[in-house]
Amino acid sequence: MDSGSCCNYCSSRIVEKLALTIKPHPKCYKLWWINNDGGIVVKDQMSVPISIGKYEEVICDVVSVVAKHILLGRPR
Repeated sequence: MDSGSCCNYCSSRIVEKLALTIKPHPKCYKLWWINNDGGIVVKDQMSVPISIGKYEEVICDVVSVVAKHILLGRPR
């Protein structure tokens, strides 16, 4: 959990390893804080079936990260 982020992220590595289905992101954007090489373009998202309280699924933006598999931000 990341209290400083308002978005949920899932690593592209876990998507590949588990053969999860992705869909195009409705509004592509550049994520600047994740690396020092000018950011990463976020162009895909996926649905993670997870049960946390009243939530049964979480929509995550797919990014290329090594440190975490899924990073959940604050609920909107």
